[in-house]
Amino acid sequence: MNRREIRTVLGNMRPDLYDHELEGDHTNDLEEGAQRLQGLMKQIPDLTVDVRDVIADGDKVVVQAVWSGTNAASQKKVEFHGFVQWRIVDGKFAERWATVTPVVEIPEGAKVW
Repeated sequence: MNRREIRTVLGNMRPDLYDHELEGDHTNDLEEGAQRLQGLMKQIPDLTVDVRDVIADGDKVVVQAVWSGTNAASQKKVEFHGFVQWRIVDGKFAERWATVTPVVEIPEGAKVW
């Protein structure tokens, strides 16, 4: 993500990636995923991901990360953070569970999560 290589990110996912989200569980359309990532990077052009922790066990990996940058419209610093669990099949992400906070503005001088 930090290199803005959306195709590389999506190349690590199976085409039948199953996503467990608040909007409902569904098979993820990789092109739709690419469009969502592009939209996020347009909204936050300097978006970076800071991986804080990774735990792996068998075919599962859990990642704790903070996503931050500058909102293009407001020019204010923003962040969101959370945990994502992936199930891996044949070296690619096959299933995803995520708990992620909403994007919020970060006041000047505030400590980030």
